[in-house]
Parts: sequence; structure tokens; C-alpha cells
Amino acid sequence: MSQTSKRYTTTYKKKVDVERDMYLPRRSPKGILWCTDCGAVYHRRRWTLTPPEEVRARVESMAGLSFSLCPACHKIRDHYPSGELRVVGVGAEEKEEVLRLLENREGKAREKNPLERIMAVQSEGPIWKIDTTTEKLAQHLGRSLKKARGGRVTYKWSHNNKFVRVIWERAALKKAA
Repeated sequence: MSQTSKRYTTTYKKKVDVERDMYLPRRSPKGILWCTDCGAVYHRRRWTLTPPEEVRARVESMAGLSFSLCPACHKIRDHYPSGELRVVGVGAEEKEEVLRLLENREGKAREKNPLERIMAVQSEGPIWKIDTTTEKLAQHLGRSLKKARGGRVTYKWSHNNKFVRVIWERAALKKAA
């Protein structure tokens, strides 16, 4: 047997998260940024809705601030969603309750990360389409619908995991025999 000089490489393996979100800055901006649309504050490489006390005082006095749009507001203006939730099988009588559930879940996610938002809610007959600024929020919304209302959730990822389509379908009602 002869030895080959082949080297083991991992170039054939799927690379996850190769692409970055093009709305996030490559380098961290200096100073404190304030989003003119939503009021989020960028401080210490993080967007937040509740800045620390010393930063809050500077924001209220507008001293040493730079004004900008946060990445979520940029995505909303450009209508560039990173996630989509399709809701199938909910009647008009349940619309208010389901929308309230989704808005509550978005509010909880936004407390942790103000860049996670619902961009738009569109009704296409019996199917609703909800666009989100992050793929993670679309997953959370689908999971919370399944937990609260039952049904089935399906996840469809795009290439390099930068867009997800989540489909929630109501469970079929069993007929009494």
C-alpha cells in the first residue's frame, strides 16, 4: 500500500452564518447614538431601550449625542425583512386575540433586543403574512403561537440562514363520530 499525501480539509462542510447582516455596522461607532425613529440608544456596542443612568442623563440633555437610525429602523424603511411568519387557519373572530399574542411576544423580545420588531402584517385572504426584522423573532412568534393555540410549526431556512419562513397552521378539528 502506498501512502497518499492528501490532507484533510473541511471546505466541503456547510458554513453557517457566513454572511453578516448588512444593516449592522462593520465597526463599532464611537460615542452614544440615538435613533431618531424609535428612541433606542447605542452605548457600549449595544442597542438598548433602557440605557444606564449616566447615559440616560446625557440623552435627556442631548449633550454629546450622535443622531442616527438603528438597524431595525433602516430595515423597516427599506422593507428588508429577515424573517416571515405565515399564519394559516385563523378566522376573523380570532384575529384580535392572535394579534395581541404576537404583539405581546414582540414586546418581550424587544425588551431584550430593540432590533427585534414586527415590520408589517398583511392579510392575504385566510393567510396572514407577518414580516420581522430578525429571523429569531419569526421563530419566537411561531413557537409562541404553537404553545398558545396548538397547531403545527414549520421552519424553512434560506441559504446561509439569513432568512427564515415560519409557517404556523392551526390543528384540524376532529369531527365527532
